[in-house]
Amino acid sequence: MTTRTTLTAARLLTESSAPLIHDAVVCVEDDTIAYAGPRGSAPAWASTAETVTDLGDTTLMPGLIDCHVHLCQDPTSSGLLVGISSDQDALRRTMVANARRLLDAGVTTARDLGAPGTLGTEIRDRLTTLTHATPRMLVANAPITVAGGHAWSMGGVADGVDQIRERVREHAEQGVDLIKVMTTGGFMTPGSHPSQTRYSLDELTALVTEAHAHGLPVTTHVLGVEGIERAVLAGVDCIEHCGWVTQTGTRFDPRIAAMIIERGVIVSPAMNTACTAEHYMCPWDERDSVIGNLRELIALDAIVVAGTDAGIPLVHFERYADCLEVYLDAGMNHRQVIASATDVAAEACGLKDVTGRLAPGLSADLIAVDGDPTQDIAGLHKPGFVMAAGRPHPIRDTTLDTGGAEARDRIRRRLEAGAGRHTTGE
Repeated sequence: MTTRTTLTAARLLTESSAPLIHDAVVCVEDDTIAYAGPRGSAPAWASTAETVTDLGDTTLMPGLIDCHVHLCQDPTSSGLLVGISSDQDALRRTMVANARRLLDAGVTTARDLGAPGTLGTEIRDRLTTLTHATPRMLVANAPITVAGGHAWSMGGVADGVDQIRERVREHAEQGVDLIKVMTTGGFMTPGSHPSQTRYSLDELTALVTEAHAHGLPVTTHVLGVEGIERAVLAGVDCIEHCGWVTQTGTRFDPRIAAMIIERGVIVSPAMNTACTAEHYMCPWDERDSVIGNLRELIALDAIVVAGTDAGIPLVHFERYADCLEVYLDAGMNHRQVIASATDVAAEACGLKDVTGRLAPGLSADLIAVDGDPTQDIAGLHKPGFVMAAGRPHPIRDTTLDTGGAEARDRIRRRLEAGAGRHTTGE
């Protein structure tokens, strides 16, 4: 039997480029949108649905998408990946709990880009069996990396073309949604060298070719300038971070940026709480340089999607909207910010016919926020209503510790030291 739900609100934004609809109605049948538009054109059953909820002076809009999370990580921890728990049951509990925290932020779809072994696919599948609302997850399982490389402890080590191809095939058999490869080192794995490229062009090309042969897109963790160019030449579909990192700071390269644009490579910069002016602790460089590099890329009309790297130290899943504030600082307008978090992100994830917009036939993934987000995104920090695949989610109000200045500075210095930038202790 079909379950019908009607939601009413003062305003409706069906997609990032659409005009606001006033006095609006969204009708849901089971997990699917049946109607989204003005009240006067709603189906006859709208007022007699099993559930009719008036959300008042809010704006209904598509559920948000986080293109880069780590459900297995705890943002209150010290943060080095080599210290991740080996207690599989504890990790499972953490991952399920963090999935619900995404919904508290209004995130109804997310990509998990690194978890030990096959926990990603296991938890993705488990979430679909739960009776309460859960986010849609796309997962990569253990990232593919060199021995001793970034996130090696998750179990995705592969050296050389033959091992890389075999590792991709293993991931395909595990049922992953995409392949993630660590083109460079990372700050959270000491000794992995964030500015250095860890795979050759031939190795990366072999990985992309094998992944595409299995119908899997490839995204890559890449911080260093040389690594960015090598990943683009290898044909990756998406770049995580794109940090332009050098041994001493950052250096934007317009030539490589032009290649990114020309080839249509998606960029998920993984901006987050640690990149805001108030809580800045990003170890790449000083904030003006990091935001300036992103501003250059946005000005070139790069395809930029929202991702937060949630789970790393002091980057809470519930603070998704901090990423969007950074995008405003980097030159996006409000509608571009919304696009990066909804319809553009959905297309980047291969889900444009599933989510990212409010239209008949798409999944009933939506949120309600105060105000008009096309003019002010403040309401995105605390959605008043969240629905994922037709299921309402009761939002929990939590107090999140983003650390004092001393704690943030200590974490930043520790990450920089692990990258070989400083030799002084904490």
